Amino acid sequence: MRKFILAALLISNFAWAQSAFFDENDNAITKEQFHGRKLKNGELKVYNDSLKTTKILSERSESGEIGSGKIIDQLNASLGLKLKEDRPVIIIYHPGKDRCNSTGTSTPESAFLWFKELEKKANKIQKSEFIHIYKDKKGVKTINKIKWHKDPRNIIENTFFKYHYPCSSYVILYKNKYTSYFGEFPPDYILRDLEAITP
Repeated sequence: MRKFILAALLISNFAWAQSAFFDENDNAITKEQFHGRKLKNGELKVYNDSLKTTKILSERSESGEIGSGKIIDQLNASLGLKLKEDRPVIIIYHPGKDRCNSTGTSTPESAFLWFKELEKKANKIQKSEFIHIYKDKKGVKTINKIKWHKDPRNIIENTFFKYHYPCSSYVILYKNKYTSYFGEFPPDYILRDLEAITP
C-alpha cells in the first residue's frame, strides 16, 4: 500500500512539474507561486492533463447560450439515448478518480440515494432528463447502481469542463442555454440553477 501511495505521489508530482501554471486571471505564474498560493474561499486548483496546464479557479459557475439541441442530438446518437430537448437535461460529470471523490464517508448506497433524492426534487421544479457522464470511471461509487456513460468523443469535457475539477461537476442544458458548476457541489446548487434556467 505504501509503495502504491508513493508511486501515485511521484506521478502526481511529475505531472505538476511538467505543467504551465496560471493564476485566476490566466496570467502565467511560477510553480512556486502556484503551490505557495493560499486559496480563498471557493477557489480551486485545477488541471488539464492533455494541455499540461494548471490554474487557480475563482469562478466556480458559468452560464450562457449554446446550441443545446445539437449537443443533445450528439449524446442521443452516440449513446443510444432518447433525451428530450423540451426538458432540461442535467448532466453529472465525473472527471476521474481524485482525492475528493475517492475519500470520505459516502458509500455506493448512500451516493445512489443522494442522486435519487436529487432527481426527485428536480422533477418537482421541472420534469428533467438526468444523465451521468464520466471521463474515466475510476472512482465512480455508483457505477453498478446508476447508468453511467463514457463521454463520447469527449463532447462534454471539451465543451464545458476543460479542466479536472475535483469530485464531479454538472451542467444543465435547456432551450439553447446552459449553466454549469465546477467541482464538488451540494444538491441545492442544481435545484437553484434549474429554477433559474427554467423560469
